Amino acid sequence: MVSAGTGVSAARAHSVPPSDPQATSATRDVRDWLGHLGNRAQNRVVSGQFAGYSGKTFSLDQVEETKARTGAYPGLLGCDYGHDGNAIDHTCNATLKDWAASGGLVTVSAHLPNPDRPDWTGLFSKLATFDRLTDRGTETGRRWYAELDRVAEGLRDLADAGVPVLFRPLHEMNGDSFWWSAQDPRTFAAVWRDMYGYLTEVKGLHNLLWVYAPDCNYGKRSSYYAGGAYTDVVGLDCYVREPAAVQGYDELVALGKPFAFAEIGPRSGPGGVIEVPLDYGKWIDAIRTRFPATAYFMAWNDQWRPTANVGATRLMGDPWTITRGGIALSARTEGGPLPAGTPVPLADFESGAQGWGGWQVLAGPWSVDEWASQGGRSLKADVDLGGPEAYVNRVGPQNLAGYRALTATVRTAEWGDHAAGTTAKFYLRTGAGSAWYDGGAVRVGPNGAVLSLDLSRVADLGDVREIGVLFRPASGASGRGAVYVDDVTAIAPPTLLSGFESGTDGWTGYLTASTPTSTSEWASEGGRSLGAEIDLAAPEAYVARRAQFDLSGRRTLTATVRGTASGGTAKLYVKTTAANTWYDAGAVPLGPDAVTLTLNLAGVGSPGDIREIGVQFERRGTGGTGRAAVFVDEVTVR
Repeated sequence: MVSAGTGVSAARAHSVPPSDPQATSATRDVRDWLGHLGNRAQNRVVSGQFAGYSGKTFSLDQVEETKARTGAYPGLLGCDYGHDGNAIDHTCNATLKDWAASGGLVTVSAHLPNPDRPDWTGLFSKLATFDRLTDRGTETGRRWYAELDRVAEGLRDLADAGVPVLFRPLHEMNGDSFWWSAQDPRTFAAVWRDMYGYLTEVKGLHNLLWVYAPDCNYGKRSSYYAGGAYTDVVGLDCYVREPAAVQGYDELVALGKPFAFAEIGPRSGPGGVIEVPLDYGKWIDAIRTRFPATAYFMAWNDQWRPTANVGATRLMGDPWTITRGGIALSARTEGGPLPAGTPVPLADFESGAQGWGGWQVLAGPWSVDEWASQGGRSLKADVDLGGPEAYVNRVGPQNLAGYRALTATVRTAEWGDHAAGTTAKFYLRTGAGSAWYDGGAVRVGPNGAVLSLDLSRVADLGDVREIGVLFRPASGASGRGAVYVDDVTAIAPPTLLSGFESGTDGWTGYLTASTPTSTSEWASEGGRSLGAEIDLAAPEAYVARRAQFDLSGRRTLTATVRGTASGGTAKLYVKTTAANTWYDAGAVPLGPDAVTLTLNLAGVGSPGDIREIGVQFERRGTGGTGRAAVFVDEVTVR
């Protein structure tokens, strides 16, 4: 049985600062604006297009083609400073400056040469001496810093022109494509932090928003993450046939940063040949229904670009899509709910049919590894394409009270004569009368489709008697076929653990200069928060609630914090079991602008036996004097 807790919607922080405390005002504006896009009903995801490798293939020709075909320029323009066999080049900067002056955003990536190859080759050869990158006493380290110096020259040129840059280095690190790929995650994170410090502090580049972008087609997507203090945007690079079936979104969103699809395009085979043209209209559909926290996407160029495939006009013309003329950094939508809640799994079929059966099917259903939208298995049933309909369903009581929607990913097998195509309909029955509700018929095929069912109009959600998918073959279809169902989820609102409206909710302080109290001085939601004073000369202070929590099955823990002085950091943490094992979300810069801290519970051992939830405040540097106030509000779990 599934039971849903009651909850409230957390509001977006009124200001979303960048990781770099010294970021320029223009850079802060971009970061803040991206952080607020999820509050909008429309115009909430920036369109982007890659324009090529600087000094080699960079050109606006394909961007102009997009404008001619769709009537709009993409909002974000991409350039790459390096490519295999090329010296690092940033002559694309002139165009990037013009683009920014015309109201667009810019992003820079860098397919940098392999530092162990003196002839500047080896982009696709794994670097065996990756751990030497931070050691200038080695040839590898010296060549690496020389590369960073050259990259910094280009970024400095943009900084001097006042251009903020979404900087995406060492992308797809969890895959196997590049010299920096598939390295030890801890070593990779150390290299990232060192690179961040070198470009930000040593080179003085304060126009950068750092983008962490693993490959969605590989695992360990968050394992290489260097932490919130060194990252501004998290995203996925995705070349797929079916956008709605992309994996890794929840894992990346749980890191608590604006989310992006940093590269998208159709899946290609040997030699870069596109296997099946991609309908880019499916990308914006998937963003709206499956990935609503997406702040921007960037389509790749050449044969991967939207105008070389299909659906470019629908992608660029969707009400959610922001084009270059729609970027207004002063226009922020405050408050309102966060994007749709994290999906709560109802059935993933990894361990069997999980209580699901079939009606009017020829055989099955069974858990199979032939296809999956998530994980490694799905539910399959054989069906008669000449019959009127077939059902794959779970019959039995379920409590879905408090949930907002249901989703499932479905597909049909390639074989059989489907005529005009099979349709699928997600449905449920409630109450003693088995009242029927469905999400409408959707045409499905071998590429799959995501079905959804809005629960806001469903009566008796506490008494659901059946959940299922109705498959209906088209007139004239014949033969034996197969259907698949996977990733059945319920979308739930967050559960509020502490709002501090009526007191401290059991929270206390440790090493604080004053006892935490419920205060009306500031609140991210409602009228009150938890406030305490800390000693700026002390290295750390804590506010926490010591109690036993069962957060098993939950995805993320969040809290909104702020301080009255800058220069320190805040870290959301939990302690588990009698051993008080510590897990935290990483240090985030603290200041007068509120920021939401997010802890991914997937990495927490024994989440059913949490003994303490708290926020650690730490100073940066030495020499602080006096006191400052800190605040905590809206501690929620999804």
